[in-house]
Order: sequence, then C-alpha cells, then structure tokens
Amino acid sequence: MKTSAIRRKILSVVPVLTAFLILGACGGGSNSSTPPPPIPVIQNLNDSTLPSSAVSLPLEIGGTGFQSAPGQVNFTQGSLTATVTPNAAGWSSTGIVVDIPSGNGTTNFTVPGTVAVSVTTSGGTSNSLNLSLVQPVTFAVNNLTWTTTTALPAAMRGMGAVAVPGSSSGTAFAVVAGGFDGTKDNTTVLANTIAASGALGSSWSAIATNPLPSPRAFAGMVEADPGNSLVSTSSRFIYVIAGQQTSTDLPGGTNTVFMASVDPTTGDVGTWTQLPNSLPVSLVGPGVTLFNGYVYVVGGLQTSGIPSSDVYSAPVNSDGTLGSWTKSANSYLVTVAFPTVFGFGGNLYVVNGDSQNETNPSLADIGGVTNVSYAPATFGAVGAWTATSATVKNRSKQVTWLSFGQIVDAEGTYNGTPSCCELEHSTVNSDSTLAAWNQITNSINEPGANVYNAAAIVSPLLSPSNTPRFLLFGGEQYVASGATFPTNPLSATVYVNNAP
Repeated sequence: MKTSAIRRKILSVVPVLTAFLILGACGGGSNSSTPPPPIPVIQNLNDSTLPSSAVSLPLEIGGTGFQSAPGQVNFTQGSLTATVTPNAAGWSSTGIVVDIPSGNGTTNFTVPGTVAVSVTTSGGTSNSLNLSLVQPVTFAVNNLTWTTTTALPAAMRGMGAVAVPGSSSGTAFAVVAGGFDGTKDNTTVLANTIAASGALGSSWSAIATNPLPSPRAFAGMVEADPGNSLVSTSSRFIYVIAGQQTSTDLPGGTNTVFMASVDPTTGDVGTWTQLPNSLPVSLVGPGVTLFNGYVYVVGGLQTSGIPSSDVYSAPVNSDGTLGSWTKSANSYLVTVAFPTVFGFGGNLYVVNGDSQNETNPSLADIGGVTNVSYAPATFGAVGAWTATSATVKNRSKQVTWLSFGQIVDAEGTYNGTPSCCELEHSTVNSDSTLAAWNQITNSINEPGANVYNAAAIVSPLLSPSNTPRFLLFGGEQYVASGATFPTNPLSATVYVNNAP
C-alpha cells in the first residue's frame, strides 16, 4: 500500500512537470516574453526652457523612447488638436523635427497663444510640454529711418555686443565687450538699458569690477537665456569666443571661451570664467551664433592669416557652461573670415565674409564674397551646405540683422562708392532659400554710418508700433580702401532705427 501510494503521487506530477518543460523549451513563460515598447518621454522643445516659435517653422523635440520609425506629434490648444506624422528623415529614437501646424486644417490655433506638444508611438503617448506660438512681425525695409542714441564712452572697433532680455517683458539690456580703442585691444565691459523705442539709457555703465580676463577684439559674442537654451528661467549668460588678444598680433588669435552671468533685473555683469572647453583652434573674426541651445562657429582667420572653412558646435548646459565642441563633417563651401551667421527655421545661414588671406583684421580691403549659404542645423549637427541668393555687394566685416525671417545686411567694406548702398534686404522663403536681395539706395533709409568692424544687435523688445529695433555700435569709418586706423578713424556713435 505504501509503495503504490508513492507511485500514484509520482505519476500525478509527471503531466505537470512535462507541461512546464515543454513551455520552457518553446520560450514560453513570463521571464522570456518580449518587453513592451517604451513610453515616449519629451525632455525639451528647441533645446529651450521657455520655447517659442511661429507656425510653419520646424520644431525640435528632444527626448527618449521615440523608437526608430515615425509615430505622431500632437499639438493641442484647448479642444483643438492637430496631429502630424513627421518625415522619416526627421525622426530618431531621441529626436524629432516636425513643422508646426497652423491648426487641424479646419480651425486655426489662436496666435499668440500656447499649444501643448506630445508624441504618440506604439508605446503610448508621452508627457506634454508647452510651446508659445508667436505672431511673426513684418516691416517694410524701405520705410526704415534712423537716428542716434547714447554713444559709446570711447570710439571702438572689433568689439562684441549682445542683447539680453530682462526679467520682465518690458525690459532689456545691451552689453558690449572688448574691442580696439585706438591704442590697444581692451578688457572693457559696458552695459546699458534698451527702451521699447530702441533708445539706450542716458549713460553706459562700465563694469569695472568684472572686466574680461584678458583683452579681446574681433571675437564672437553670443547670449543664452531660457528662450534659446536649457538654462533656468532666471538665468542669462554671455560668452566671448576666440578673438585677438593684442592689436600688434598679425593676426594673432585665441581659442578661449569666456562666460559671465547677467542679472536680468539690473543688467549687471558678473565675474567672467574661462570655460574648460576651448575651441579646438584659435580664430580671429569667426562667425558665431547661438541657435536652439547650441553655439555655432563658422570660419574665421587662423593664426596663419588663412581663412577657415571649419564649422563647430557646442551645447549650452543648464548651468550656462558649454559642452564639448564638435567639428562638423560638412565644411563651409568657401574659406571665409568675418562672415555673419544666424539660425532660423531649422537652418544655419552664413552671409558674406572675406575669403582672402589677411594679417591685419582692421584692413579696409575689398575682398568680400557674395556667397550666402544655408545648412540644416538640428540638435547641434550641421548638414550639407546649399548656396542660395547671393548679396548684391561683396560685403565683409559687415553686420546682419534678422527679424522673423527678414534679413538686413549692412555696412562693412564692399565694392562701389563708399556710403552708397549701406543696406540690402532679403527674406527666408518657405523652402529655406533666400529671396533675391534688394539694395536700399535712398540715403533717407540708411543710417549714414559708413563703418566696418562694428557691432550690432536686434532689441528683444518690439517698438510701440510693433516693429523691430536694430542697433549699430561704433566701428571703423571707411575713408579709403586698404587703409586702417588712424587713416580710417574709429567711431563711438550708436545708431538705431526709429521707423517703421
């Protein structure tokens, strides 16, 4: 009886054990099942803390778990939702590029306004982040008129300038750093307020306690804030990148990057720090811009006096420091120094510059190019360059203002009669090309500065008539081709458009 009972128990277990072994051999069971796809997570929009954009422009969505194949991007405003399936070329597991819709095809979003952006894949729907939709500002360049505002304390050339948004919607500051003052390259840092009219405060504040760590001229200068970078809402940072350290250097050049904070309530500039991530090369007169959370550097004079075609990018970290520099595999189409560079609509644009070898950055030579090209620039990666509409004049050492896709290229050295055709204008087309450039030949619509190696900013504030304000600082007055200071005198004048 005892043996029989044990045998019956063993036989009763065999079917269960056999079934378990069969399931294991076939890959069954919870331990070997295929994991579900990840739920997507959005980390940022346009690599900015407070992102904003106009409709129809590309939006960069950074995050994780987007998978390799396109899903959908949802834009929601109240009860209105527009769902977009991006192009496969603009989709990766960590980044998406999608054009912002104007609505769902029947009803448009309210602009200005806010839309919530989310991503849907087979893993589910992500969190949502808010994007401010802004109304593009248009203006007639042919209606520009100019006046002067508070002059710089001293005449200068080769300085840098940035506009800094204030802590409230009605405040902004201008900061000017470095430059040659007629005797030497200097460490001067100046600050002033900017009114909605574009006028500067009655006097400049010299930041005597926090000058640049060493002299700089012909450097790149950019500004980071929560609207263009992943810094906190109360942070503002400014950077002076590369440039000449001594005016007797021919052409000289450094690869340093200086950073300082700016108080958004007072405009005070803090202590400068030399960042550990220097540019890989020393440059004078590089084209520099900050776009969607990355600093981009194009061209510049090398220490040999030969222009470069290299393109570099570095991310702005949340504490304002810069990450490592990456050299793009897509060099610029020509070697160039003293170009202007700006980002718009998912692209990096480079305008003009000097393609000649040069040892004196202040020389008023006519060696500029009319090349204007653009390349896609997303998440710090620069794609292949495409030439677009060339400028009328072969400007070099000029300034360029951008306002919602309208471009004014101005001043500099160029072929033709001095003080004629100081401005020309183009717009960014929907296909990223530029429209044909038009010269502004009426002296009423020109500032009358006739300078090169000046500095320029676009005010963060719109005028009372809802139009942009462009400011032009100092520079070297053009008197004779091939001359330099003291033949071509320096200027302290600051110009601003007072219309439209």
